[in-house]
Amino acid sequence: MDSITTESKTDDIIKREEILDAFKDFGLSEYETRVYNALIFLGPSKVGKISKASKVPQSKIYGVLEELVQKQLVEVFDGRPKEFKAVLPKLAFKNLLQKKEEDLKILKSRIDFITKALKPLERDEDFFEGIWVQKNEKNWEVLNRFSEMLNNCEKYAFDITRDFSLTQPLKESIRKCVRNGVKMMSISTIKFDKENFYRVKWFYDNGLKIKVFETENHPRVLIIDGKEAAIRLENNFSKKNFYFQFVWSRNKSLVKLFDNYAKTLWKVAKPLNLGRFSP
Repeated sequence: MDSITTESKTDDIIKREEILDAFKDFGLSEYETRVYNALIFLGPSKVGKISKASKVPQSKIYGVLEELVQKQLVEVFDGRPKEFKAVLPKLAFKNLLQKKEEDLKILKSRIDFITKALKPLERDEDFFEGIWVQKNEKNWEVLNRFSEMLNNCEKYAFDITRDFSLTQPLKESIRKCVRNGVKMMSISTIKFDKENFYRVKWFYDNGLKIKVFETENHPRVLIIDGKEAAIRLENNFSKKNFYFQFVWSRNKSLVKLFDNYAKTLWKVAKPLNLGRFSP
């Protein structure tokens, strides 16, 4: 009987390790895997209970849960305090697979971008002094080009944004900039509220300074070191099938115009107050 019990426990351990390894193969960190695994068995739970069951420190648990919410593996329910629930494994793996497929599309888009960018460089050395415009951009493609710009940032960056949207490459570039001592400043063009709490908090927790300047129909703008600027224009975004227009330039006059504009906006914008929306 003891032998059967021991074999059963061993099988359970092996299965549990295989499950954890499977999630790691899909790009989840050890903490994310632990938290998701704990939530599967706990059901809807508060942060303290999740931290205890997953053995993830309280100082890390909110960040881990935010990452899992963004990856569509965990749902969050409003309340005081908030409760979190794991998405069913079958759907969770489907979401992870979709993420992997999106990553492949991103890699393909980068290849296309590099190919298109290098061709004019071979023909015209003044390409980087001009203005480059491309239509029919998908939002994630534009955000990943912002990521490529940030990878070259050395001193400071201004990001004027409405929705604080992110892709994984953009998140990695932001973290890299912060580690390298780059001064990162985000200006929100809409009023901050509990609906966009987790997106804004990700920026805040990762070392970005954030201010709010409310205005309507403002393009997303990224300025790097006062040397490079990119603008995402939204054409008829009230319609179902609208497209983005991406404008990029290192033209000194144009970049200086946007750089001065961002600095002025930063001075008059109001500091972000996260406190009253804290879960």
